[in-house]
Amino acid sequence: MALVVFIGVMALSGYYVFNHVLEGGEHVTIPNIVGLPITDASLYLVEEGLEMGKIEQVPHPTVAASHVISQRPAAGRVVRTGRKVIPTVSMGTDFLKAPDLTQKNFQEAHQELEQSRFRTGSVARIPHRAERDLVLSQYPPPGAQIGNQDAIHLLLSDGLERAQEFMPDIRGLSVAEAEERIAGLGISLVAEEVDYPNARRNVVLNQDPPADTLVYQGQVVTYEIRSAEPEAPAEAPQPEPQQPRYEAEVRHEMPFSWYDQDTHVDIIDQRGNRQTLRRYPPAYDDQSRALRVTGSAIRVPLSYTGEARVEIYVGGELHAAYSLRGGQAPVRTR
Repeated sequence: MALVVFIGVMALSGYYVFNHVLEGGEHVTIPNIVGLPITDASLYLVEEGLEMGKIEQVPHPTVAASHVISQRPAAGRVVRTGRKVIPTVSMGTDFLKAPDLTQKNFQEAHQELEQSRFRTGSVARIPHRAERDLVLSQYPPPGAQIGNQDAIHLLLSDGLERAQEFMPDIRGLSVAEAEERIAGLGISLVAEEVDYPNARRNVVLNQDPPADTLVYQGQVVTYEIRSAEPEAPAEAPQPEPQQPRYEAEVRHEMPFSWYDQDTHVDIIDQRGNRQTLRRYPPAYDDQSRALRVTGSAIRVPLSYTGEARVEIYVGGELHAAYSLRGGQAPVRTR
């Protein structure tokens, strides 16, 4: 009888050791941790009496970094407590390959970046025998592994016919003398009338760009001038019929990013007088990069009599023009 009791006790002990020590304890169902952040997944497994196994990391184009993509064993399987679950975790959208933008026109390259997972970074130009705005090189280079929405910086050709002359100093010259000084450079002069006290009249006071700056054909050069005082009439002139003044707003939608371009809006009245209404100098801060992009609009409120013309210059070149007449809606003419 004693021998039978001993054998029974030993059998029960062996069964306990086998189930609770060697086999890991009670049965549990493996939970679904796919899609969870790895920290949440680890806590979830511990609460169920399971352990996190060695983490496997792989890049993924859509799953955010540090989130579980898959697991082994699969969710729903019944195992003993203490079993290890091995997760495969996303490294995020890193390691995407940069496209090859070289030998493409800047507009084509910019559109391709806007339609991809990347964005246009800084843009620089150098004199080169290739046509202007052709992409000469890029950073990161084609095929490089970069992150989602990372910037690709471009180096463009400025052509050989541009930036070949230095701007002369026209300060102190009359308008006629200034135009003679720049003859042959292919640039245009635009006056901005000012009324500085004690300033000389009918001579160029300031210029933009300054002297000795590289300029190119088609560039617009602005200068400040204080007009002469009108001569006192011999007789009191008859007052001219007063024309109605109209209020308007010109809205122009930009077809490309323009944060790095000097942009200004001029109005030319019916007498040919030109005035700069708005100026947007190049700006490379994050806010300008975010706001002055493709599809953003320039809105310029203005007033005029009779008729007028509004011109929008980007990078020194005439980009668009609008005609205003008799209070009617602005009509784009260029």
